[in-house]
Amino acid sequence: MDPRFDLPLYTRAEVALHLGLPATTLGDWLRSGALEAGRGGRGEPTITFAGLVETHMLRHLRRTGLSLHAIGEAAVALRSRAGRRYPLAWSGLAHDGRDLLVEIAAEGREPGWERIRDSQGGFPGVLRRGSAAIGWSDDGYAGTLRLVIYSDVDVIVDPERAHGRPLIDDVPVDDVIDEIRAGTPYRDITAKFHLEDFELEALIRPHLRPTAVRKLHHADPQAEALL
Repeated sequence: MDPRFDLPLYTRAEVALHLGLPATTLGDWLRSGALEAGRGGRGEPTITFAGLVETHMLRHLRRTGLSLHAIGEAAVALRSRAGRRYPLAWSGLAHDGRDLLVEIAAEGREPGWERIRDSQGGFPGVLRRGSAAIGWSDDGYAGTLRLVIYSDVDVIVDPERAHGRPLIDDVPVDDVIDEIRAGTPYRDITAKFHLEDFELEALIRPHLRPTAVRKLHHADPQAEALL
């Protein structure tokens, strides 16, 4: 068993949180077949690490301006034509998969495909930029993923460490957030986990309610400001 592909590690809510995605968008991609998920009840892990990486790449394509519909169709077609279960978690996509994407884009009328083709580096450039957060294993598939919603710090997901929980160095991010929710003073948290002040701030920011973001530089938002 390869924990990257065969072990469900994340619930839908966790994937949405880790990647800064609306839960409705993730649900749409799963229903369309753009993403794969295993069976499980509400709140149970159903998405593998490779599925998390593919969701990261789909999110990147969405930010280029492609519609949800176009992305879903492309992901389904790419999986079929590449002959790989998780083609968006494969390092060869930016090279060997380029022609497939060009072919898929030519079949659709989505104007976002034209913007990608004409952007810096074209299709390969878009894929390389999206995959910059991925650490590749020797077999050409993703082995780690840096979560880009955490700016200024490296928060890494590795299915071989801490059951795939996001880590900053060896510290689970959710342990830090739990301390915040419990009302632990910031200075105690930084001391406990050996974090710099800017690292703690960067870890908290994606978990803040939008109305609380502006307070971050002026006061400790603490538990009531966290989602």
